Amino acid sequence: MLFSVEEVLKITGGNLWHGKLKGCLHGAIIDSRKAKKGELFFPLPGEKENGHNFICDALDRGANGSLLEAEQLHRFKNCSFPPGKSIIVVESSLRSLQKLAAYHRDKFSLPLTAVTGSNGKTTTKDFVASVLATRYNVLKTEGNLNNHLGLPLMLLRLQKDHQAAVLEMGMNASGEISLLTSLASPNRGIITNIADAHLGLLGNITNIAKAKKELLTNMSSHGKIFLNGDDPFLREMGTEFTGRTFYYGFAEGLDLQVINSFVDDTGHSFVVLLPDGSNESFWIPLPGKHNVYNALAAVAVGLDFGLGTQMIKEGLRKSTFSGMRMERTATKSGFWVINDAYNANPTSMKFSLQSLEEMAGSNVKVAVLGDMFELGSAAEAKHYELGKILVNTGVDYFVGVGKLINYTAEGAQDAGLPPERIFLSGKHKEAIKYLDLLDLKGAYILVKGSRGMHMEEIVEKLLEKYN
Repeated sequence: MLFSVEEVLKITGGNLWHGKLKGCLHGAIIDSRKAKKGELFFPLPGEKENGHNFICDALDRGANGSLLEAEQLHRFKNCSFPPGKSIIVVESSLRSLQKLAAYHRDKFSLPLTAVTGSNGKTTTKDFVASVLATRYNVLKTEGNLNNHLGLPLMLLRLQKDHQAAVLEMGMNASGEISLLTSLASPNRGIITNIADAHLGLLGNITNIAKAKKELLTNMSSHGKIFLNGDDPFLREMGTEFTGRTFYYGFAEGLDLQVINSFVDDTGHSFVVLLPDGSNESFWIPLPGKHNVYNALAAVAVGLDFGLGTQMIKEGLRKSTFSGMRMERTATKSGFWVINDAYNANPTSMKFSLQSLEEMAGSNVKVAVLGDMFELGSAAEAKHYELGKILVNTGVDYFVGVGKLINYTAEGAQDAGLPPERIFLSGKHKEAIKYLDLLDLKGAYILVKGSRGMHMEEIVEKLLEKYN
């Protein structure tokens, strides 16, 4: 990002309150502690702190300028800013950030792929970026920069040497995907699936589908959308898209169809029927059918970019992922710990339990699960249903952490899991004490829960104790 002060004023509709009209600003920063020379500071209001409290700190650390919201102006009437620093008064720092990001994006004609969906967004983004990186210099979403604040920051990182971009789009409410699509102007899009995430915020799965559909309705008819063809919501959506649609999955008749797949000791192998009628084998360093879906999206995009199957295979093989996503670690004590603690909703819980069943085979399967959040009035029922899924996927021992997870224990017991194989705890350390009592030789232990449950702490303690 490189803007003149004049450009910032024009794009944001702001007024120069301090500093010179001539000058340049490069780099966007929202954390004053990370401010570097030349950057523009965006003081954003937060739940705990107001960014305006740190304007002077950002300037002292080297930022060349800062925005300042008009309603905060009274706080700085008697403030003496360093000479040469630009202070621009705007109506909204966040909206100004978004306007600048959209303006910057329009400077580039590179292909931009947007990834959204209820589950698998981040893993799919990582697969796609890795595949494209076999030929192109790719910008991809870092960390959790996938919302109304994070995506603009990613767009502002676009540089002349980038040849492609793969950006993740998350949402908690209707209208958010529309906003992100308008900022990023993607010419390719991926929707991984429609599932019961954020029920407490959106009410029902139909509303979730409508929110995800905003990607299609706001993309150009010249674009192309890649959809999970095994998802009935997405099959219907695809028929309404005015651009090109490509379906992938396991069902017959799709553009890209998996005809065989199996878990091995290090990941997951699968055979695909390609659009030209030939078969090709692929391997990914993650287990689970749900990750095959994520990889299929990357295969589809790679083919659309004209990459050969060998390059696509290389990209999948070399993919690296954000932490706490089906990370398997063998302990010196002879059992496996699977860290899938990055987050959880009913569908992702089901996927992970199915993967546990695939990986463990006839070995002992232990599920250490925490509460699932944002389910609203459906919370008790969804936790109860999870108990039945536990039994159907062959879990031998269930350890629950939290309050809502009590309903999972009830569902598991009603489905036939003996009470003596169920342990409920409100604290991590109690769960670990229970695991200490079990014969874990050869066992596979899955640890998963919503982000706020911090289930990774259980993983850390287990690995510390048994390695």
